[in-house]
Amino acid sequence: MSITSDQKLLRLIKYLPITIIGLFVVVLVVIVLSANRTALKEDIAALHKNFYQNQREDIQHRITNVVEQIEFEKENTEKILKQDIKSRVDEAISIANNIYAQNQHLDETVITEMITDALRNVRFNQGRGYFFIYKLDGTNVMHPILPHVEGKSLWDLQDARGAYVIRDTSKLARTKIKAFHRWWWVKPGATDQEFDKIGYVSLFKPFNWFIGTGEYVVDVENDIQSRLLERLSDYSYGEGGYIFVMNSKGALLSHPNKSLIGVERLDAQDGAGAYYVKNIVDKALSGGGFVQYQSSFTPVGTLTPDKLSYVSHLPGWDWIIGTGIYTENIDRFLAEREESIQQKNSEEILKIIFFSLVVSLVLAALSLFIGNAVGHRFLRLQRQIKHDFHELEETKNKLQYLALHDSLTELPNRLFLIEFIRKQIKKSEQSNQHLAIMFVDLDDFKKVNDAFGHATGDQLLAKIGAKFETLLGHDDIVARFGGDEFVFCFSNLSNAREAEHKGSEIYKIFQEEFMISGKIISSSCSVGVSIYPQDASEAEELISKADTALYTSKARKKGHILFYDESINQQVQYELSLEKELRSALKRDELYMLYQPQIDLNNGQLEGVEALIRWKNPTLGHVSPVELIRKAEEIGLIHEIGQFVIERSCQQIIDHYPNGQDSIALSINVSPSQLVAKNFIHNLVTVVDKYAIDRERITVEITENVLINDLEVVTPILKQLRECQFAISLDDFGTGFSSLSYLCNLPITEIKIDRSFVDKLLVSKQSDALVKAIIAIGDSHSLKVVAEGIESLDQYKKLNQYQCNLGQGYYFSKPIPIDELVNFRNDRTLESS
Repeated sequence: MSITSDQKLLRLIKYLPITIIGLFVVVLVVIVLSANRTALKEDIAALHKNFYQNQREDIQHRITNVVEQIEFEKENTEKILKQDIKSRVDEAISIANNIYAQNQHLDETVITEMITDALRNVRFNQGRGYFFIYKLDGTNVMHPILPHVEGKSLWDLQDARGAYVIRDTSKLARTKIKAFHRWWWVKPGATDQEFDKIGYVSLFKPFNWFIGTGEYVVDVENDIQSRLLERLSDYSYGEGGYIFVMNSKGALLSHPNKSLIGVERLDAQDGAGAYYVKNIVDKALSGGGFVQYQSSFTPVGTLTPDKLSYVSHLPGWDWIIGTGIYTENIDRFLAEREESIQQKNSEEILKIIFFSLVVSLVLAALSLFIGNAVGHRFLRLQRQIKHDFHELEETKNKLQYLALHDSLTELPNRLFLIEFIRKQIKKSEQSNQHLAIMFVDLDDFKKVNDAFGHATGDQLLAKIGAKFETLLGHDDIVARFGGDEFVFCFSNLSNAREAEHKGSEIYKIFQEEFMISGKIISSSCSVGVSIYPQDASEAEELISKADTALYTSKARKKGHILFYDESINQQVQYELSLEKELRSALKRDELYMLYQPQIDLNNGQLEGVEALIRWKNPTLGHVSPVELIRKAEEIGLIHEIGQFVIERSCQQIIDHYPNGQDSIALSINVSPSQLVAKNFIHNLVTVVDKYAIDRERITVEITENVLINDLEVVTPILKQLRECQFAISLDDFGTGFSSLSYLCNLPITEIKIDRSFVDKLLVSKQSDALVKAIIAIGDSHSLKVVAEGIESLDQYKKLNQYQCNLGQGYYFSKPIPIDELVNFRNDRTLESS
């Protein structure tokens, strides 16, 4: 009985656990697979939703930016008109003054005929613009369009609203010398409608004339519209992306398919029978938004016409502006992503099933083992108890090991390292030896994770840790300090040279590429070193100073080793102090402006100045401009400081040099990040117009690297600057990767020869040839050429001989305050006279 019962019990002990384990594993796999399937559906749904939302936001953002640019151009219509006609009349007055000055010994009628002959046939603004001349009593001297009124008095001439046009204009010329005037007048070919017209007149004192011109506001607005439409027709992005413009009648004004432009298409239907053009117009007129339809135009590579567009309406011009995306491209991308996710999910499911089988087998084997052990009952009970105690001891040892070691690399962790360093410090103190702490950080390790995944990055860390262990001696250690950071402790060193040798051995490990899961990965490291006892005598302090040296090494150049010294600590403290003081420098009014004169090399006169910012701090003293700009870029203050430079230099220059014949030009340096900022041009125009300084006097200086890094972004900004009548200078020309295509394709008006070429102009044939070549390039492209760093009379003469336009440097003057600039100009004028 007892034997039979024991056998049944043994069978129950053997097979019941296996059955329970099998059922448990099956249920667990079913639950995991169900949860995995649900998560897969949710991931795919979220992918679709987020991607479509991102695409919608992208096209809406593009249209919003385009509308903002158009509104800016529209708001500046009258300013552009006034600036244009003023510059035209100023040219006409200059011509008349020159003719009078050269021929004042002749009779007035002869001079009158010479002036009218010179101005009569001048046309501008697509042939609409012309000059007229009146005497102050209203008698017409010249009218190219209405020659029959010449010699007649138009004193009582009234415009379409009853204002005395000539009478009022004569009064303005007599009292204000130069002035704008407005009147309403009919246009040629539109005699049934009057239009707002703005004129500008200037008094010609020798004969008591006033010379002027005028332009219809609507014509200038039409010119701006044409220019904007041409610009938008060239706008493209992504895979087949473009901007279209139509009016409320459905006629396209700008579109890649030129055959559709100008055709009213409100009755156009798509393949589904919807009046898609009318739907676009209705959506735009009702406030704008998204429209889905089948487009009649598909770019190359797009097969289906289904499209999602965002449209917006400009009421003043009756423009409807829009752009969109073809849903085929979205669906294709999403299908590829969905297939990739499903494939990855299938691989994960196979892993789960495989792992479940392995676990099942392991647990089954374990249960059989337990069953057999119980079967031996009392005979093996003592042996089993001893075995269990042995396993408990191993587990305890393993837990102790894990508490002091990194689980990924199996290297000692931070706790183990610090305790080890403390012990080695005591030994080094007794043996009078040195100890080196080397803080190692992998360069750009984040790129490895981003490119290959975190699993590959972990494998790379493990392989590097294993190679690091090969460098260790008896009393050395390497620990994983965290992330991609490792710390070595090399003991028993006689001097710093031995530490340098250890550092070179670390670098040798990275000379070979690493093979991880079939991928070849290259890596490098930077190393900071501290030495006991010269740098510190405590473990934490040695690690901290090695970390400081590492930080400084990476800041200077990645992939180098740097030993800690007091200069590094001073540099770190200086950087912290520099950042702290700079954050409040503007509030404390510590920043100020100096101006370096730019001299016309032909006549020696002051032509303009380059505005240069300076900083004097009570704690730091005079801070280098290079350090100032570098730190401002690092901490995000460059836009505030750049705005200060524009504001302060415009204010000082206009106060001392008003617009007119005695004015001087102003060059302002602009950093790359400042140039591409969203409101840069708007802020620049606002400041310049606030101080009423002529825009033609302002030159925006940019460096070449902004063209190399952000050419597509920068090109429209530079074009808009030129359209706003600002000059553009390319600084340090010839020192980088200068491309002649910049000069051909970008609206650059000036190039500056770098001082490094001017320094060697008289001693280096290569520099001499390069300078001549740069001047020839500037002349062939009608660019102004400025030479920097002129320090001697011989350099001045040589550059003048090569017909360089302008020069600046200590030979003429160092950068000086605005008050000294006034005396400098007066001295130059006296010297030349």
